[in-house]
Amino acid sequence: MKALTTKHYIMAMNKIFIVVRDILVWLANISRFSYMAVNIIVYFFIIPFIYVIILDQILGSHYFKISFLIIISVTLLRIRDFELFSDWLFRKSADFLGSFSSIGMNYIVASVIICVFIPLAFLILLLLILGKG
Repeated sequence: MKALTTKHYIMAMNKIFIVVRDILVWLANISRFSYMAVNIIVYFFIIPFIYVIILDQILGSHYFKISFLIIISVTLLRIRDFELFSDWLFRKSADFLGSFSSIGMNYIVASVIICVFIPLAFLILLLLILGKG
């Protein structure tokens, strides 16, 4: 029974990974950015910006949005080649996800947990706090 459960777990994680990967590939195709650049834009810019928008709504301010936009603007102005930067940061992120093999997670499982489940849980938590405020 345990082997069956593990097999289904891995199959589910693979399916989630493929869906997310395919969405990022589609975004890369329509945006003409590379897959790696789209990945960085989504996970390092868009998702965090969604969080700061919700945080500002919870706090009734604009401080986090303004601060985030200033930091991102300064950062982007300092990056000479965004594709090269994205390739480098993507590789570093992949290395980080690969490091979870030391606790028994392969790259795909670590990617789904770190890049899908945790951001989704954090988003749900923020929305619940927003709803109670």
